[in-house]
Amino acid sequence: MPGTQSIAGINSGLDTNAIVDAMIEFGRANAYVLEAQQAEKGNIITALKALEAKILGLKAQISQLNRSSTFEKTSVTVSDSAYLTASGFGKVGTGQYDLQILSLARNHQMASQGFDDQTSDDMGTGTIDIQVGNGSVRTITIDNTNNSLMGIKNAINEADIGVTATIINDGSDTNANRLVLSGDLTGRENSIEITSNLTGGLNLNYTDSIFDVPETITSATGSSSTISLGASADFTGAEHKTYTFTVQGTGEQTIGSGTITVDWTDGTNSGSIDVDAAGQVQLTGAGADGLWVDFGAGILTAGDEFSVSTFTPTLQEASDAKVSLGSAGGSGSPITVTSTTNTISDLIAGVTLNLKKVTDPGDSVGIEAKLDTTSVKSQIKSFITAYNDVIGFIDQQNEYDADTGSTGVLFTDSSVWTMQRSLRAAVGRGVAGLGGEFNQLFSIGIRTNASGELAIVDASRLDAALENNIDEVVRLFTAGGDSTNSLIEFVAADAQTQTGYSYLVDITNAAEKGTYVGTSLADPATTGITITSTDDELRLKVDGVISGTLQLAHATYNSSTALVDEIQKQIDADSVLKGRGVTVEWIDTGGNGYLKFTSGTYGSESKIDIDTGLNNPADAVLGLQNGTATDGEDVAGTINGETAEGKGQELTGVEGNEFTAGLKLRINLTSAHVGAGAEGFVTPTKGIAAKTNDLLTSLTRAVDGTFARQISNYEKQVEVLADRISDIDERLAVRRDTLLLQFFQMETALGQLNSQRDFLNRQLAGINNNWGLIQKDN
Repeated sequence: MPGTQSIAGINSGLDTNAIVDAMIEFGRANAYVLEAQQAEKGNIITALKALEAKILGLKAQISQLNRSSTFEKTSVTVSDSAYLTASGFGKVGTGQYDLQILSLARNHQMASQGFDDQTSDDMGTGTIDIQVGNGSVRTITIDNTNNSLMGIKNAINEADIGVTATIINDGSDTNANRLVLSGDLTGRENSIEITSNLTGGLNLNYTDSIFDVPETITSATGSSSTISLGASADFTGAEHKTYTFTVQGTGEQTIGSGTITVDWTDGTNSGSIDVDAAGQVQLTGAGADGLWVDFGAGILTAGDEFSVSTFTPTLQEASDAKVSLGSAGGSGSPITVTSTTNTISDLIAGVTLNLKKVTDPGDSVGIEAKLDTTSVKSQIKSFITAYNDVIGFIDQQNEYDADTGSTGVLFTDSSVWTMQRSLRAAVGRGVAGLGGEFNQLFSIGIRTNASGELAIVDASRLDAALENNIDEVVRLFTAGGDSTNSLIEFVAADAQTQTGYSYLVDITNAAEKGTYVGTSLADPATTGITITSTDDELRLKVDGVISGTLQLAHATYNSSTALVDEIQKQIDADSVLKGRGVTVEWIDTGGNGYLKFTSGTYGSESKIDIDTGLNNPADAVLGLQNGTATDGEDVAGTINGETAEGKGQELTGVEGNEFTAGLKLRINLTSAHVGAGAEGFVTPTKGIAAKTNDLLTSLTRAVDGTFARQISNYEKQVEVLADRISDIDERLAVRRDTLLLQFFQMETALGQLNSQRDFLNRQLAGINNNWGLIQKDN
């Protein structure tokens, strides 16, 4: 009670505070019982959270074994990494391979003639057209603001057309600055075509070979002949090199006064020319490349040298990588393949090759690809360790000591016992519906020991299974399915799917792709279709995305094949449509026909249409102005007679189905395959990792999982106990104040009585004293 004061024992001599504390302590006995219960519940919560953490650790390991990709990890080794590196992905075509690298993929590089200054030389104004491979021609506009070499370089780079422009200095005394164009992509199909339409300036030349020749020979001995190029149009060279000329003979020799021999070499080839008179002389022999040199009147001195340097626009041709698979010295026939890049992923199944260097003639690089069983075995061991950690922890928390009667923290929680039994059943039982030898862990050398933990009891059996029966091991651990129809494929099954049964699959509608069909045209073989600059553009809208502008080559197409090939080529080259599987075909109707475009996807979201708004549309000439767009269709049907939802080619049992909820199938059937009755049977199975993962997921779901429910339940109990304890303490606090007040009142009353006693005693003493005086007086 607020304001209550203690005057403990001041009058009574009693320790009233101690008496009150003892009474309150006695009254709090129930609260101590509740606090013990609260602590017990708290310990259970802590133990459950610790168990959940271990369960999540096991789930992480199980999830790895529930993926087929875990069993597809490979070890790829290369005999000499100077030539290539290799890495595995997916399911590898195991074996040993010999590979010869015949050429590397390179990007196209070309250089202009040289210019004196990067910023002040006037290149002219107009346009520059650049085309990469079969892509659209891109036009760069050059005006008075960007007509320097540097300005053109920046304009090309800002256009982002798949070409990078740089300026190099070749070290020449004059005109040393050249504009170099480099393709961003390698491969012959990405070669660069450039046309300069600049006028009124120096212009760019990416066509003709350029020469650098001294006009006059000067030396201490007095050579004075003027040397220049002759008929350079006859030059056929296609590489950069320097021809060095050395005057033979003795002393000074006057041109026109006899034959003067001049030797030449290009560093690889050599020869000589005879100068009989002033005028042009052509080099002959290997390496001469039709070069002419013009000697003016004057003197040549024996021993003097002069040089002619040739520069061709092509620094590096665009080229494909070319490799040969198979032994060059064997009796077989190696397979030669080409690639636009130096990364090849479709030669050896599941192996990516990164080419670095061409092999010497007759030499090869050895590649060995094999399953990485060490990695798989390590994953299995990690699963066993995590499983045993969970089982051991539960055993510890559920232990009972008969001598002392003490128990583990979770001994009274029946849900933990249920978890352990369910976990042991998921791991220990066979895989329902999976026939053959490999349908339980013991089949690969793993079994439960006396303490209930897993152990590898036959390592050789595990090794043999991984080496020789990896597909069966995959099915032992992961979810899978068998089908009586190769066009019906198992995709996935979730925790709701009942496995081990064969389910009838009845398809009522096959999935279809979206199409766009043009109007009738005369067959190009009869009436050619001409594409010009006024009708060379096409743009498609496919599955909700719009392509770039497809620019068709200007030509008269005299066959439907040539027309379709050109359109398909532009589709495949488009950055948006590339890889989407969009196709075009000519549908012949007898003398006439039409173009048909098809999306690469299936289902109701598969759509294709012609996009309008182009400056030079090809819609009219191709019969695409008033064509018909038809959306794709989703697959439809039932599984085991239960409702299923179709999306594209995937058919999934809906939630709530008794057996097939969550069962997902891929239906590759066409409308021609669909008829009355069932199209096949599917038997889904859940391997040990798959069914254990389902169990652990149900235990650890954040909201409605077993752990979430149990921990929440105990936390509520702790809150209830805390409230009861608080109520008791509040009542005892009131009781304490009441007792203190009562003792205060008692002490106060005793104080008053003591005061009265003292007063009476004083009165009596006074009376006695007075009585004594009276007696004395008498």
